[in-house]
Amino acid sequence: MWMKNQFIKYNLFCLVMIIVITGNVSAQIQPGKQQYNKYCLSCHGSGGKGDGELSYLLYPKPRDLTSGLFKIRSTQPGNPPTDEDLISSIKNGMPGTAMPSFNFLDIDELKDIVSYIKYLGDIENSNALQIEIPDLISETNELLELGKSVYTEIGCIKCHGDIGKGDGPSAYTLRDSWGYPIIPRDFTSGVYLGGGTPQDLYLRFAGGMDGTPMPSYGNLSELLGKPKEDENELAWSLVYYVKSLEEDDTKDIGKIPPNGTITAQLVSDGIKLDKLLEPSSRLWNKTTSYSIPISRLWQSENVNYKMVEVQAIYNSKYIAIKLEWDDITSDQSLYRVQNFQDAAAIQFSIDGTMDFHGMGSREHPTDIWFWKSEWQIQQNQNIESDIELTYSNRVSDSDVEHYPDEINESAFLIGVNVGNINSKKNRNTSVENVVAAGPHTVTTNPENLQRVKGKGQWNGKKWEVVFLREIVAESDQEMQFNKNDIIPIGFAIWNGSENDRNGQKMVSTWYKLELKD
Repeated sequence: MWMKNQFIKYNLFCLVMIIVITGNVSAQIQPGKQQYNKYCLSCHGSGGKGDGELSYLLYPKPRDLTSGLFKIRSTQPGNPPTDEDLISSIKNGMPGTAMPSFNFLDIDELKDIVSYIKYLGDIENSNALQIEIPDLISETNELLELGKSVYTEIGCIKCHGDIGKGDGPSAYTLRDSWGYPIIPRDFTSGVYLGGGTPQDLYLRFAGGMDGTPMPSYGNLSELLGKPKEDENELAWSLVYYVKSLEEDDTKDIGKIPPNGTITAQLVSDGIKLDKLLEPSSRLWNKTTSYSIPISRLWQSENVNYKMVEVQAIYNSKYIAIKLEWDDITSDQSLYRVQNFQDAAAIQFSIDGTMDFHGMGSREHPTDIWFWKSEWQIQQNQNIESDIELTYSNRVSDSDVEHYPDEINESAFLIGVNVGNINSKKNRNTSVENVVAAGPHTVTTNPENLQRVKGKGQWNGKKWEVVFLREIVAESDQEMQFNKNDIIPIGFAIWNGSENDRNGQKMVSTWYKLELKD
């Protein structure tokens, strides 16, 4: 009997200890879980398996955090990433993928999220072995030639291709650790996961990228049958050769606003409205331009990462924001099912909270200004439909002014009759103003709140688009612009030639807009 009582007491003690320990662990990860639910859950899912409600829109798919496998590490193969590695990945994002930068989070918030991610993946990294980066050696022509031979001999060419475009013979057969297709990195873009310095590339080559077909090449001398003392020279030669594949126009990629802040410059109230709205106005030549990186949510074989140049001006009446981005084609028609339009959008967090960047949340909705190239051409040419441009020599049955009225009763023009602004004739703006409270909630503002003006022009190589609205909001669904406020702002671009539409687009993370004297 005594033994039985002792056994019961022991079991009760163990149960209490488990509850206490579990409670302590739960308390430790709770702040991180809250931040995770706010910023990560929509893509990575509630359990971290990469199955969030928006994951179907994303390619590559969000990482399964429960696997403990992460691409960006400074640790030796077989070791988990350090806390600093995970913080860096969250803070800087994964350029060219749907993983954005969260550089607006402070260090404590980042540490909390990392603690929760380590909990999800059961990661213990206190004894992780670091990769030692040797001293950098000088780049020479001889070193580049050596790097080229290393690139070919160890098989980089099979996936990344002859000139690093990511189009090697094996490129379209590759799968990640979960069986999804994966595209090799295009080195010519100058955009790399984990950073583009020589030291960053050294870590990628020496450590490999877990969860992908990219192996570790930390033993080049052994692979190539060279003396061990040649290891560092071989490694740096490969790094420099890959860097040499970057195209010249990529050298300045990555210049983002200091502290993530875009400053709107004060201009005179005497400047005419049409000058504020004109993309080619000399006014913009005197305005600071900020390079904002945007990444494609669904990777294509072409451009998955680019810069949008952003400028902002204001006076006591209006605020104007100009976007400029490279696009070698102009896509302005939606009439045929195979056509998609170029477009751009600016979003603001109405209450100033940097919540989930994918159109906010129910608690923190967003005000979105959506410029459409189709609307622009309709406005420019004073036409009711791009049918008239696509089939210029045909009669349009929507032309109720000139085509026989008796077969075009207005009752059949339902969109026009109910005031749907997408069916509106005689457009006075190329911008639709919508409000969103999270994914799948985009709602067009009523016509009396369609107050955003826009003007876009394409010069054969790029789009320049200006958005303009009065400073003062007339509804709680509109952004109020006050001097010295910190206004969360984000950007999106659609390329019709890439079949972009709806959720298939290129987006930025949150930045901060500030109106200063």
